[in-house]
Amino acid sequence: MPREGYTDILLKVELPFSLGFIKPSNGFEFGTNERTYGGFGAGGSCGFADPEAQVGFSYVMNKMDLYIVDDPREKSLREAFYRCLKRL
Repeated sequence: MPREGYTDILLKVELPFSLGFIKPSNGFEFGTNERTYGGFGAGGSCGFADPEAQVGFSYVMNKMDLYIVDDPREKSLREAFYRCLKRL
């Protein structure tokens, strides 16, 4: 999928979008490859698909925090998720 960036007016950072989804980039790293796509939401939520690994990942919380990306609660689960995938 082609990447197109635009500057997010709230975050003041350039986000590479493709077909309406955020693509991994410097500062917004998720998944294991460039084909991964998804997004982060307010309070720490996250959801993405990783076509090469043939998996999807989603995290929603019952208590919002101030994180927009890499909420420590979500990030530790995401890292454990990929460690488990490597063992399969």
